[in-house]
Amino acid sequence: MLPTRFDEITAEDILQLVNDKTAERKTLEYKEKLSINTGDEKCEFLSDVSSFANASGGDIIFGIADERGEDRGSTGVPSEIKALNISNPATECARIEQIIQTGAQPRIPFVQVKSVDVPEHGVLIVIRVGKSWIAPHMVTLSNRSRFYSRNSSTGKFQLDVQQIGSAFASQRGLGELLRDWKTNRIARTISGDGPVPQHGSHMLFHLVSASSLTAESQPHPRVFDLKELGQAASLMSLSRQSERYNVDGFLMISNRVTDTCQYLQIFRDGNLEYGDSYVLSSLCHGPSRVASKLFENKLVNTLDGALSLLDHLEVSEPIFVALTLLGMKGRTMALPYGDASHPFDRDTILCPDILVQNRSEGTPYPSTLLPIVNSVWQAAGMVRTPYIQNGRWNVTEF
Repeated sequence: MLPTRFDEITAEDILQLVNDKTAERKTLEYKEKLSINTGDEKCEFLSDVSSFANASGGDIIFGIADERGEDRGSTGVPSEIKALNISNPATECARIEQIIQTGAQPRIPFVQVKSVDVPEHGVLIVIRVGKSWIAPHMVTLSNRSRFYSRNSSTGKFQLDVQQIGSAFASQRGLGELLRDWKTNRIARTISGDGPVPQHGSHMLFHLVSASSLTAESQPHPRVFDLKELGQAASLMSLSRQSERYNVDGFLMISNRVTDTCQYLQIFRDGNLEYGDSYVLSSLCHGPSRVASKLFENKLVNTLDGALSLLDHLEVSEPIFVALTLLGMKGRTMALPYGDASHPFDRDTILCPDILVQNRSEGTPYPSTLLPIVNSVWQAAGMVRTPYIQNGRWNVTEF
């Protein structure tokens, strides 16, 4: 993989790979041609992409020929740029993304595609595939059912039955790690050992990177850009009453309104915990009812701001989103026309952990947040949020 942010890859980076004879490795591969027209060609292309997702991730660069050995076999060492014959690079990139999205199951969560115009040579295509934490991904196009991965010696290879079983076992282990991490944070809050004591009904909103869950060592202390943190805090409607480094990373606390409070804990590894006792408080809609419009809109705005912050912190995808409501027994959700839902029958409401799969859809992020919001309404005795109009979640127009 190129040691460069994907959106900053330039023609100079490509030329340097060729001039320095940077050889292929587990996370980098060169392809002289891009052929994705027939069913077989698309399946071969998908096997390459999925092999990166099922291993350590990496970059595939189309438009670079490699040197040949004495046996005319590939050496993996780049020899020259052979630009692709593409009339409309933007359209081709969109076609590539569509093939990847529909040709493997489960959908590969992190893939970036761009064209790079190298002066005096022409256009190349670069695809960055992130390591997937919901692997293994199976090539399913044209009724194929095959799994691939990569290693340092042979590159791509097809997984056998035992290797497929091990990959699925690792995926189940990730879910357990996420639940353990979240349970620890909830327990700290309930015991009063969280970053800021919370009273009454309150929510915990977590964004957790899968890579942080599998890290073998604790992250080192880091320095945070306070200017950028301030911009992210404003997106999450935090007024910055106080901020400081703490044992977990960096803590920002909002101005208090009576006994309510909002805070943002930024962990050293980039994970986020947003705590809020205001949005569920009696100040918003009386002593027993939750202001449901405000609550749903708050989730949307918080996720939007948090994703911007994660970009700044360069937190790797995939990202899991988790919502927990505490102190909810006996509370109800306000309905649009003055009525209320059934009361919650327990204090702690655990919502499903959702993988952020489609950040490009923008607010209100229905593929991520709507399952979480509907789970809250079901805990209150309703089938789903009442703010769906003509099949569309209309939360942004409150």
